[in-house]
Amino acid sequence: MGETTLIHLSRLIALERKLDVVAHNVANSSSTGFRARDLSFQEYLKPEKGLDEAGKKERPLSLVDPRFQFSNESQGALQSTGNPLDLAIQGEGYFVVRTGQGDRYTRAGALTISASGQIVTLSGEPILGRNGPLQVPADDRDISVASDGTVSTKRAILGQLRLVGFSDRARLRPAGESLLETDQPPIDLGRGQVSLASGYLEKSNVETTREMIRLAEITRSYEMVGRLLKDSQDANDLNKLGNVPE
Repeated sequence: MGETTLIHLSRLIALERKLDVVAHNVANSSSTGFRARDLSFQEYLKPEKGLDEAGKKERPLSLVDPRFQFSNESQGALQSTGNPLDLAIQGEGYFVVRTGQGDRYTRAGALTISASGQIVTLSGEPILGRNGPLQVPADDRDISVASDGTVSTKRAILGQLRLVGFSDRARLRPAGESLLETDQPPIDLGRGQVSLASGYLEKSNVETTREMIRLAEITRSYEMVGRLLKDSQDANDLNKLGNVPE
């Protein structure tokens, strides 16, 4: 495979990865608490090999290496719903969700009460308080949630929602259904570090118009590099044909 072909292929792969990220942003532009993601690139210089067949020093190849995804951590706008179990996190923090694969994290605060009386996400997974899942009595379900996460009914305090942060948010990875996962331990957030707005949901911070423009730009770049790749392959084929002995 020729050097020019390698260079074009590396750029096509990078553009495909970027296209996937932007398409994911657009698809989640209406998802509660979703934060837009982007992709970091790094130039990779393939080392020199020495001399080529003609005795000339080979130049290092400049390839594009898609490194990692990262999130836009700006706060999404708050949307009023009037539902006391719709909760928007103000500041940096995440709810803890208990799933079959372990604890996951989310900023999507649209909660409800399950048939068994637990406070759960809309997909039915328990949202954790500081001492585990929160249970609501069947005969006392007039719930209120204070700004510090304390969950109460008319007759009792049920507990306090667990809110956590992370030392490196770039290591949070999408895990489906507005959930995130990571290999780093969560840091429990206390009073004054984060607050909740009951009766509100945090909207996605995706700027749809901007993402659609990026989608069009990436598509055009992909088509252009694809044409350059085809041209370089055609040129290689012609060179090989010209070197066939008579």
